[in-house]
Amino acid sequence: MTLSVWVSKKEVSMTMHENRVKVLRSEMERVQGYLAGLPEIAWTEQSACDLWEVRHVVAHLSGVSEFYATTVTRGLQGDTSAPEGRPDPGTATGASSGDRIAQGAIANAEMLGDQLLATLTERDSQLVSVLAGLAPENLETPCYHPGGIVPAGNFIDLRLKELALHEWDVRSPQDPEAGLSGACLPSIMILLANSLASGSLPWAFWPGPSLANPVRYRFDVTRPVPIRVDIAVSGDKVRLEDAGDSNADVTFRCDTETFLLLTNGRIATAPAIAAGRLEVEGDSQVAADFGQWFKGI
Repeated sequence: MTLSVWVSKKEVSMTMHENRVKVLRSEMERVQGYLAGLPEIAWTEQSACDLWEVRHVVAHLSGVSEFYATTVTRGLQGDTSAPEGRPDPGTATGASSGDRIAQGAIANAEMLGDQLLATLTERDSQLVSVLAGLAPENLETPCYHPGGIVPAGNFIDLRLKELALHEWDVRSPQDPEAGLSGACLPSIMILLANSLASGSLPWAFWPGPSLANPVRYRFDVTRPVPIRVDIAVSGDKVRLEDAGDSNADVTFRCDTETFLLLTNGRIATAPAIAAGRLEVEGDSQVAADFGQWFKGI
Protein backbone atom coordinates (compact mmCIF):
# COMPACT_ATOMS: atom_id res chain seq x y z
CA MET A 1 0.00 0.00 0.00
CA THR A 2 1.41 3.37 -1.01
CA LEU A 3 1.01 5.76 1.89
CA SER A 4 3.69 8.37 1.36
CA VAL A 5 2.56 10.57 4.25
CA TRP A 6 3.63 7.86 6.71
CA VAL A 7 7.15 7.02 7.72
CA SER A 8 8.22 3.43 7.18
CA LYS A 9 9.19 1.56 10.32
CA LYS A 10 12.64 0.95 8.81
CA GLU A 11 13.19 4.67 8.31
CA VAL A 12 12.82 5.49 11.98
CA SER A 13 16.18 6.88 13.11
CA MET A 14 17.27 6.86 16.72
CA THR A 15 16.55 10.59 16.96
CA MET A 16 13.03 9.98 15.68
CA HIS A 17 12.63 7.15 18.17
CA GLU A 18 13.68 9.43 21.03
CA ASN A 19 11.17 12.04 19.87
CA ARG A 20 8.44 9.41 19.68
CA VAL A 21 9.23 8.33 23.23
CA LYS A 22 8.91 11.97 24.33
CA VAL A 23 5.46 12.15 22.71
CA LEU A 24 4.44 8.94 24.46
CA ARG A 25 5.66 10.13 27.85
CA SER A 26 3.89 13.47 27.39
CA GLU A 27 0.60 11.81 26.41
CA MET A 28 0.79 9.38 29.33
CA GLU A 29 1.35 12.21 31.79
CA ARG A 30 -1.41 14.32 30.24
CA VAL A 31 -3.99 11.51 30.50
CA GLN A 32 -2.87 10.70 34.05
CA GLY A 33 -3.30 14.37 34.95
CA TYR A 34 -6.81 14.42 33.53
CA LEU A 35 -7.76 11.29 35.46
CA ALA A 36 -6.28 12.71 38.67
CA GLY A 37 -8.67 15.65 38.37
CA LEU A 38 -11.81 13.55 38.09
CA PRO A 39 -14.19 13.64 41.07
CA GLU A 40 -14.66 10.31 42.82
CA ILE A 41 -18.17 9.87 41.44
CA ALA A 42 -16.88 10.08 37.86
CA TRP A 43 -14.98 6.80 38.18
CA THR A 44 -18.23 4.81 38.30
CA GLU A 45 -19.96 6.72 35.50
CA GLN A 46 -20.61 5.03 32.17
CA SER A 47 -17.91 5.37 29.53
CA ALA A 48 -18.44 5.30 25.77
CA CYS A 49 -17.76 1.53 25.94
CA ASP A 50 -21.06 -0.27 26.54
CA LEU A 51 -19.59 -2.75 29.05
CA TRP A 52 -17.30 -0.38 30.94
CA GLU A 53 -17.50 2.34 33.52
CA VAL A 54 -14.64 4.86 33.62
CA ARG A 55 -12.76 2.79 36.21
CA HIS A 56 -12.89 -0.24 33.93
CA VAL A 57 -11.36 1.76 31.07
CA VAL A 58 -8.51 2.84 33.36
CA ALA A 59 -8.01 -0.74 34.55
CA HIS A 60 -7.74 -1.81 30.92
CA LEU A 61 -5.18 0.90 30.17
CA SER A 62 -3.17 -0.22 33.18
CA GLY A 63 -3.26 -3.88 32.20
CA VAL A 64 -2.25 -3.18 28.61
CA SER A 65 0.68 -1.04 29.75
CA GLU A 66 1.91 -3.91 31.91
CA PHE A 67 1.45 -6.39 29.06
CA TYR A 68 3.35 -4.23 26.55
CA ALA A 69 6.31 -3.79 28.92
CA THR A 70 6.43 -7.53 29.54
CA THR A 71 6.05 -8.61 25.92
CA VAL A 72 8.75 -6.21 24.66
CA THR A 73 11.11 -7.44 27.39
CA ARG A 74 10.41 -11.05 26.38
CA GLY A 75 10.95 -10.17 22.72
CA LEU A 76 14.36 -8.67 23.49
CA GLN A 77 15.22 -12.03 25.07
CA GLY A 78 14.21 -13.82 21.88
CA ASP A 79 10.86 -15.10 23.13
CA THR A 80 7.88 -14.43 20.84
CA SER A 81 5.74 -17.30 22.08
CA ALA A 82 2.29 -16.76 23.57
CA PRO A 83 2.31 -16.45 27.37
CA GLU A 84 0.17 -18.97 29.23
CA GLY A 85 -3.52 -18.25 28.75
CA ARG A 86 -3.05 -16.06 25.68
CA PRO A 87 -3.73 -17.00 22.03
CA ASP A 88 -0.96 -17.64 19.54
CA PRO A 89 0.28 -14.50 17.74
CA GLY A 90 -1.90 -13.51 14.82
CA THR A 91 -4.88 -15.63 15.86
CA ALA A 92 -6.88 -13.01 17.78
CA THR A 93 -9.00 -10.00 16.82
CA GLY A 94 -11.10 -7.51 18.73
CA ALA A 95 -14.17 -9.60 17.96
CA SER A 96 -12.66 -12.86 19.23
CA SER A 97 -11.06 -11.22 22.28
CA GLY A 98 -13.74 -8.70 23.21
CA ASP A 99 -15.40 -10.64 26.02
CA ARG A 100 -12.08 -11.66 27.59
CA ILE A 101 -10.76 -8.10 27.44
CA ALA A 102 -13.96 -6.63 28.85
CA GLN A 103 -14.30 -9.03 31.76
CA GLY A 104 -10.61 -8.86 32.57
CA ALA A 105 -10.74 -5.09 32.94
CA ILE A 106 -13.83 -5.28 35.15
CA ALA A 107 -12.15 -7.84 37.41
CA ASN A 108 -8.93 -5.80 37.59
CA ALA A 109 -10.83 -2.65 38.51
CA GLU A 110 -12.44 -4.46 41.42
CA MET A 111 -9.09 -5.86 42.55
CA LEU A 112 -7.20 -2.55 42.35
CA GLY A 113 -9.92 -0.43 43.94
CA ASP A 114 -8.65 3.02 44.86
CA GLN A 115 -5.16 2.15 43.58
CA LEU A 116 -6.23 2.30 39.93
CA LEU A 117 -4.54 5.58 39.06
CA ALA A 118 -1.41 4.84 41.08
CA THR A 119 -1.09 1.48 39.35
CA LEU A 120 -1.59 3.01 35.90
CA THR A 121 1.08 5.63 36.64
CA GLU A 122 3.55 3.00 37.83
CA ARG A 123 2.97 0.67 34.88
CA ASP A 124 3.16 3.52 32.35
CA SER A 125 6.49 4.52 33.87
CA GLN A 126 7.77 0.96 33.50
CA LEU A 127 6.62 0.76 29.88
CA VAL A 128 8.15 4.05 28.80
CA SER A 129 11.40 3.02 30.49
CA VAL A 130 11.51 -0.21 28.47
CA LEU A 131 10.73 1.59 25.21
CA ALA A 132 13.15 4.46 25.86
CA GLY A 133 15.89 1.89 26.48
CA LEU A 134 15.59 0.28 23.04
CA ALA A 135 18.87 0.42 21.14
CA PRO A 136 18.79 1.17 17.37
CA GLU A 137 19.31 -2.48 16.52
CA ASN A 138 16.36 -3.47 18.74
CA LEU A 139 13.66 -1.29 17.17
CA GLU A 140 12.75 -4.07 14.71
CA THR A 141 13.01 -6.90 17.26
CA PRO A 142 9.90 -9.12 16.89
CA CYS A 143 7.63 -9.23 19.94
CA TYR A 144 4.48 -11.17 20.77
CA HIS A 145 0.99 -9.71 20.43
CA PRO A 146 -2.25 -11.70 20.09
CA GLY A 147 -2.94 -9.81 16.86
CA GLY A 148 0.44 -10.69 15.35
CA ILE A 149 4.18 -10.24 15.77
CA VAL A 150 5.05 -6.55 16.25
CA PRO A 151 8.44 -4.80 16.03
CA ALA A 152 9.48 -3.53 19.46
CA GLY A 153 9.54 0.12 18.41
CA ASN A 154 5.94 0.02 17.24
CA PHE A 155 4.65 -0.59 20.76
CA ILE A 156 4.95 3.20 21.05
CA ASP A 157 2.28 3.45 18.36
CA LEU A 158 0.12 0.78 19.94
CA ARG A 159 0.22 2.59 23.28
CA LEU A 160 -0.58 5.95 21.73
CA LYS A 161 -3.60 4.40 20.03
CA GLU A 162 -4.81 2.94 23.33
CA LEU A 163 -4.40 6.30 25.07
CA ALA A 164 -6.19 8.26 22.34
CA LEU A 165 -9.21 6.00 21.95
CA HIS A 166 -9.72 5.26 25.62
CA GLU A 167 -9.30 8.88 26.68
CA TRP A 168 -12.10 9.60 24.22
CA ASP A 169 -14.13 6.78 25.78
CA VAL A 170 -13.79 8.45 29.18
CA ARG A 171 -14.33 12.05 28.08
CA SER A 172 -16.98 11.88 25.37
CA PRO A 173 -20.05 10.89 27.44
CA GLN A 174 -19.67 14.11 29.43
CA ASP A 175 -18.11 16.26 26.71
CA PRO A 176 -19.67 16.01 23.22
CA GLU A 177 -16.78 18.10 21.89
CA ALA A 178 -14.13 15.61 23.04
CA GLY A 179 -11.73 14.53 20.33
CA LEU A 180 -8.78 12.27 19.72
CA SER A 181 -5.42 13.71 20.73
CA GLY A 182 -3.73 15.11 17.65
CA ALA A 183 -0.37 13.91 18.95
CA CYS A 184 -1.58 10.30 18.63
CA LEU A 185 -3.09 10.42 15.14
CA PRO A 186 0.11 9.74 13.14
CA SER A 187 0.83 6.64 15.23
CA ILE A 188 -2.68 5.26 14.76
CA MET A 189 -2.34 5.71 11.01
CA ILE A 190 1.07 4.00 11.00
CA LEU A 191 -0.51 0.97 12.65
CA LEU A 192 -3.34 0.95 10.14
CA ALA A 193 -1.03 1.31 7.14
CA ASN A 194 1.24 -1.51 8.26
CA SER A 195 -1.64 -3.70 9.54
CA LEU A 196 -0.02 -4.12 12.93
CA ALA A 197 -1.86 -6.23 15.51
CA SER A 198 -4.56 -4.32 17.42
CA GLY A 199 -3.89 -1.27 15.25
CA SER A 200 -4.94 -3.10 12.08
CA LEU A 201 -8.27 -2.94 10.28
CA PRO A 202 -8.88 -6.72 10.67
CA TRP A 203 -8.55 -6.30 14.47
CA ALA A 204 -11.33 -3.70 14.46
CA PHE A 205 -13.55 -5.76 12.12
CA TRP A 206 -16.44 -7.79 13.50
CA PRO A 207 -17.29 -10.41 10.83
CA GLY A 208 -20.79 -11.43 9.84
CA PRO A 209 -22.32 -13.68 7.18
CA SER A 210 -20.53 -13.74 3.84
CA LEU A 211 -21.99 -11.30 1.30
CA ALA A 212 -22.99 -12.42 -2.17
CA ASN A 213 -21.80 -9.04 -3.42
CA PRO A 214 -18.88 -7.47 -1.51
CA VAL A 215 -19.21 -3.81 -0.55
CA ARG A 216 -16.54 -1.21 -1.21
CA TYR A 217 -16.33 1.86 1.03
CA ARG A 218 -14.02 4.64 -0.16
CA PHE A 219 -12.61 7.08 2.40
CA ASP A 220 -11.35 10.43 1.18
CA VAL A 221 -9.65 11.72 4.34
CA THR A 222 -8.53 15.33 4.27
CA ARG A 223 -6.62 16.39 7.36
CA PRO A 224 -4.47 16.42 9.42
CA VAL A 225 -3.21 13.08 8.07
CA PRO A 226 -4.68 12.81 4.56
CA ILE A 227 -5.30 9.47 2.91
CA ARG A 228 -7.50 7.97 0.21
CA VAL A 229 -8.25 4.28 0.75
CA ASP A 230 -10.89 1.66 0.13
CA ILE A 231 -12.29 -0.68 2.75
CA ALA A 232 -13.58 -3.78 0.95
CA VAL A 233 -16.05 -5.81 3.03
CA SER A 234 -17.16 -9.30 2.02
CA GLY A 235 -19.17 -9.86 5.20
CA ASP A 236 -16.82 -12.30 6.87
CA LYS A 237 -13.58 -10.61 5.76
CA VAL A 238 -12.21 -7.11 5.25
CA ARG A 239 -9.34 -5.60 3.25
CA LEU A 240 -7.72 -2.17 3.30
CA GLU A 241 -6.63 -1.14 -0.19
CA ASP A 242 -5.38 1.90 -2.05
CA ALA A 243 -8.29 3.70 -3.67
CA GLY A 244 -8.10 3.04 -7.39
CA ASP A 245 -10.14 4.09 -10.39
CA SER A 246 -12.89 1.53 -9.83
CA ASN A 247 -16.27 2.64 -8.53
CA ALA A 248 -17.07 2.43 -4.83
CA ASP A 249 -20.51 1.65 -3.44
CA VAL A 250 -20.13 4.51 -0.96
CA THR A 251 -17.63 7.35 -0.67
CA PHE A 252 -17.09 8.94 2.75
CA ARG A 253 -15.36 12.33 3.02
CA CYS A 254 -14.12 13.33 6.46
CA ASP A 255 -11.13 14.32 8.58
CA THR A 256 -8.66 11.87 10.13
CA GLU A 257 -10.33 11.85 13.53
CA THR A 258 -13.75 10.98 12.11
CA PHE A 259 -12.22 8.24 9.96
CA LEU A 260 -10.60 6.65 13.02
CA LEU A 261 -13.67 6.99 15.22
CA LEU A 262 -15.77 5.30 12.53
CA THR A 263 -13.35 2.43 11.89
CA ASN A 264 -12.87 1.83 15.60
CA GLY A 265 -16.59 1.68 16.29
CA ARG A 266 -16.78 4.86 18.35
CA ILE A 267 -19.34 6.71 16.24
CA ALA A 268 -21.93 5.65 13.69
CA THR A 269 -22.44 7.17 10.27
CA ALA A 270 -25.83 8.79 11.00
CA PRO A 271 -24.72 11.00 13.93
CA ALA A 272 -21.48 11.80 12.10
CA ILE A 273 -23.49 13.03 9.13
CA ALA A 274 -25.89 14.98 11.38
CA ALA A 275 -22.95 16.67 13.11
CA GLY A 276 -21.48 17.75 9.78
CA ARG A 277 -18.43 15.53 10.26
CA LEU A 278 -19.11 13.16 7.38
CA GLU A 279 -20.14 13.66 3.77
CA VAL A 280 -21.58 10.64 1.97
CA GLU A 281 -21.90 9.86 -1.70
CA GLY A 282 -23.67 6.68 -2.78
CA ASP A 283 -26.22 4.26 -1.36
CA SER A 284 -27.47 5.62 1.99
CA GLN A 285 -28.43 2.18 3.33
CA VAL A 286 -25.02 0.72 2.49
CA ALA A 287 -23.47 3.72 4.22
CA ALA A 288 -25.56 3.08 7.33
CA ASP A 289 -24.52 -0.59 7.31
CA PHE A 290 -20.85 0.31 7.84
CA GLY A 291 -21.17 0.31 11.63
CA GLN A 292 -22.31 -3.31 11.85
CA TRP A 293 -18.77 -4.42 10.99
CA PHE A 294 -16.84 -2.00 13.19
CA LYS A 295 -17.65 -2.03 16.89
CA GLY A 296 -16.00 -1.20 20.18
CA ILE A 297 -16.27 -3.09 23.44
